[in-house]
Amino acid sequence: MKLARLLVLAVAVAAGILAFRMVMMSGGPSEQVAEAPQPVKQAQEQVLTAANDILLGGKLSAEDMVWTDWPEEAVPIGAVTKKAKPEAHEDLHGQIAKTRIYKGEPIRPERLINTDKGFMSALLPKGKRAIAVAVEAETTAGGFILPGDKVDLILTRRSDEGAMSETILENIRVLAIDTTTAGEQDQKNLSPKRTATLELTLGQSEIVAQSQQVGTIALALRSAQDSADDAEPTETRRGVSFVKYGITSQAGVK
Repeated sequence: MKLARLLVLAVAVAAGILAFRMVMMSGGPSEQVAEAPQPVKQAQEQVLTAANDILLGGKLSAEDMVWTDWPEEAVPIGAVTKKAKPEAHEDLHGQIAKTRIYKGEPIRPERLINTDKGFMSALLPKGKRAIAVAVEAETTAGGFILPGDKVDLILTRRSDEGAMSETILENIRVLAIDTTTAGEQDQKNLSPKRTATLELTLGQSEIVAQSQQVGTIALALRSAQDSADDAEPTETRRGVSFVKYGITSQAGVK
């Protein structure tokens, strides 16, 4: 019995050794490893984007522009590409932003203006006028009204019977406070003092000019959520009444 058991054990050991040698000779156990799918590389295009927020009226500098990799199929219409305009840095340097451009946003030439005319006239959209309104610190929301904000204009007239206030214009853009525009807020001190320059139509300019002759104008700051850029300025009055030589008349909007 012992001899039989030893014989069986010897056969098993020999079979194991033989199997081990066969596995080693065949390069080890085959393992199938699933390879991860390789991502498809999209064609890239370099697009000129804003490296910083560029405010209304801001002048583009070399530090404001940077080339950014952009999927070729998703390049926005009107965007400046390095392939088409490799010298765009130099061409757009010093141009004025007609609207705010946010960091990372493609720079479009139609949002810029290059002119040898006055700085303020370059900011004005076609058909608009700029008129300065005399204001004081207490009539500009304590100095928190800044260039680029939207305001309502309130006219206050005083008489022997007291004072009367009424809103004459709504949703009007402030172009500048004193000599500071939106593009210069970081470089100049915005102490609320003398004048606010407003963006108006010709008819609204007449209302403001006449109102300054009969009373005091205050600026009421509008909420950012109530000051959409595509919202049209509104006229709450068709004119301003005034008295001359005892006769009351009204200056209307043309």
